[in-house]
Amino acid sequence: MKKRFLLLAIWIGLWMPVQAAADISVSITLERETATLSDAVRVVVGISGARRCDAPPVIEGLKPFRVAQGGSSSRVEIVNGRMTSGIDYTYYLSATRPGKFEIGPARVQIDGRTFQSNTVGLTIVKQDAHTSPARGPIFLSASVSANSAFVEEQVLYTLKLYLRTRVSNISLELPEQDHLRFQQLGKPKEYQGVLEGTPYQIVEVRYALMGIREGDYQIPPAQMEMTAYSGRQSERGSFDHPFFTDPFFNRRRPVRVSSEPLRLRISALPREGRPSDFSGLVGSFTIISRLLPPKIRAGESATLTVRVSGRGNGHRIPDLKLPVLDHLKVYADEPVFAAGHDQEGLTGAKTMKWAIVPELPGDYEIPPLSISFFDPKERAYRVIKSAVHALAVIPGKGKMLMVNAGKERENGSQRPEKEEIKEIGHDILPIHTSLRGLENRAWARFRWPLLWGILFLPPFLYGSTRLGLRLRKRSVQTVSLQRARKAGKHLIHQCRGYERDNPEYLLLIARNYFNDRFGLSLAALTPEEAVGILTDNGVAPETAEKLRNVLEGIENAVYAADRRGLSGVGKTLPGIIKAIEKEIR
Repeated sequence: MKKRFLLLAIWIGLWMPVQAAADISVSITLERETATLSDAVRVVVGISGARRCDAPPVIEGLKPFRVAQGGSSSRVEIVNGRMTSGIDYTYYLSATRPGKFEIGPARVQIDGRTFQSNTVGLTIVKQDAHTSPARGPIFLSASVSANSAFVEEQVLYTLKLYLRTRVSNISLELPEQDHLRFQQLGKPKEYQGVLEGTPYQIVEVRYALMGIREGDYQIPPAQMEMTAYSGRQSERGSFDHPFFTDPFFNRRRPVRVSSEPLRLRISALPREGRPSDFSGLVGSFTIISRLLPPKIRAGESATLTVRVSGRGNGHRIPDLKLPVLDHLKVYADEPVFAAGHDQEGLTGAKTMKWAIVPELPGDYEIPPLSISFFDPKERAYRVIKSAVHALAVIPGKGKMLMVNAGKERENGSQRPEKEEIKEIGHDILPIHTSLRGLENRAWARFRWPLLWGILFLPPFLYGSTRLGLRLRKRSVQTVSLQRARKAGKHLIHQCRGYERDNPEYLLLIARNYFNDRFGLSLAALTPEEAVGILTDNGVAPETAEKLRNVLEGIENAVYAADRRGLSGVGKTLPGIIKAIEKEIR
């Protein structure tokens, strides 16, 4: 019996791998054949007859799509006493344009052999512009506070994301439309709500929408991308314990939702009643002013402060000017503008100040300043004025020497003769006629060295400090210069390592080369940025284009799993870097 069991085990161990290799197959399946631009279509690459691969599958035909990985899972099946194993790779595709596309084949390497799958077709259609978003577990809704507005009038654009499942990594793509401007109003709000009897978790984001040119506009749908979690369920039911509802144990899939399109009519501002000094200010504004102090002396100054604030396109608030005032000198300060916002829209305030210096005493009147704007609620132009201020100026504090002539000089009488100076007495202290009597003999020994030291100490300290700063600056420049000179050699040495065919590694050392060679601090390097930097430093366009092609091949290998452009990059990149080093100015 033991011998039979041993022979059976040996037979399974020798025959099963051969049989598995012979039965390996690869297939691509789609969860649906037609989808819209806002859908994420699940694609599964199934491998039967193997439990592992040398590398993840490489799928052709994915350039028109945004690809998100959904993970991999292995499986073991026993059918009619026969055991088969396999592995599934899940991807989610979001189309960037409508059309008919062919996805596949997928190629997989297992134990050095390449296996190829079938191809599948996928049709992407445009979403109906007049349909509202589907009321599923996740959907996005958009609304505007008014369907018509005047040029540069604020309209509230509100997006609400309705959720009945857990999500993360939410990103928003606002609609793009010429002559329409969006500005976010505060942070998103999150709260509980009920829609058509169904409870939702709602994420609300508000924007100030402003049209800068008249016309009828159709606002395209806004789009949000996120990762949605759906808990795994067993045949016995759901596990409600938080341990099993953690995202690590949940099934994830990317979700892309779109809002409904909206229409907005922008009308031109009326010409009737438009003031001559109208600056384009639209909204609701107020003006306040104060003059401090209201009473001064001639030659002193008072400050006039005027503040215009309100809700609307506050950047249109003009700089006001005081008229010429008799016997008053006016000095204008630089205006200060402060922009703000709240949940109801954009706000703005401009503060202007003038220093007023009177030349003569008297009572002066500071005239009011006016500003005009268009009020959309009243659909009319308004003019607001500051208050009239009175300034009282009294004589200055000039000192005058008053002389009393005395009775003997009244009526023009003759001045008395001068008397001869008489010596009354001596001072308590003796009067010295020479400096020798004031000298301290002990102090005289150290006087001149100390005086010379005090005289030359400041120039010595200044020169030492200046020399130290120059040496420090020169050392920093020397380090940067040495790093730039060694950047090319360092990259060539790194390309000789065992990771020279690793696309992530090649992209990293290329970025480090540019940072060291040109003194930059780039967190990422695109092929276009590389070409611009090289041409600005005197590199020939042909050489820069060669590096662009190499970087594009590396990026395709990293982000699109297309390794066709990666062949031999680790060997050709050093040659291109040598050519760049020769051509740099």
